[in-house]
Amino acid sequence: MGKPRGKRHPSSRRVKLHRSYRVDEAASAVDSCRATIRRWIKDGLPTVRDTRPALILGSDLIDYLDRKRSGPKCGLAECYCFKCRSPRRPALGMADFILMSERGGNLRALCSVCGCLMHKRISVVTLTAIQDELAVQIVERQQHLEGTG
Repeated sequence: MGKPRGKRHPSSRRVKLHRSYRVDEAASAVDSCRATIRRWIKDGLPTVRDTRPALILGSDLIDYLDRKRSGPKCGLAECYCFKCRSPRRPALGMADFILMSERGGNLRALCSVCGCLMHKRISVVTLTAIQDELAVQIVERQQHLEGTG
């Protein structure tokens, strides 16, 4: 019952607005696992206080999922850090650009807060605008090994 269903983004369509949910019921309603719901509670999903088991109001769950879906958007000179779970500027204002095609590539930088590696897919046109804000070094793409397998 508590197993994830393989969906990437939880949907709030099956959540009833005027109902309260236990952790396992909320997980079932959004096709997620109980551990995910518990992590959301730690991250700010409100629960009804002084109750055991923890109860989550349907309206709060819908609001949380809507906020989560809209999510933080990266600015022009920002990349999303998966460790910090928020958009961050590259450390020391520096990044590498790996050209993947004639139209775009990957921006690679270190997070200024935790030092974790961040990536962002950008176009060559966007690269010129980013170079005004960041020191970008263009790096050659490494070739894949041929004849392996």
